[in-house]
Amino acid sequence: MPDDRGDDDRDGRSADPDRDDDDRGFSFSLPPIRLPPMFPERFRVLWPGGGDGPTARASRLTAAAALVAFDLVDAALALAVDVPVVAAARVVAGAVVAAGAFGLPGLLYAAEGAAVLGGVPELTVFPTLTLLLAVRLVR
Repeated sequence: MPDDRGDDDRDGRSADPDRDDDDRGFSFSLPPIRLPPMFPERFRVLWPGGGDGPTARASRLTAAAALVAFDLVDAALALAVDVPVVAAARVVAGAVVAAGAFGLPGLLYAAEGAAVLGGVPELTVFPTLTLLLAVRLVR
């Protein structure tokens, strides 16, 4: 019996080298693309007060005083206000401050969140940020 496929070989491709219609797969190519620059060469951020923005950093003493003050306000709120929303806001704010000031060791502040979730918000009176500061100063 004669083969009625003509010049095609067994997998359906043409044996003719001039015939280039291989549709077994899909291919797509683009020419090289260059994106325009996002900002001009001399791009500057304009601060509301003018100038180049804040250049001075807070001193270590100012940062330590701010951490201790945060702990004092946090303890006063823990003792005076018994509202879950305030407790949650205190824990979130404290976690942000702890992460910003101490990095990975600031995760210790999560213990205060566990105390609030565990129904013992009185434990959040403990000065966690001051303790982290003392450990950092001793190290």
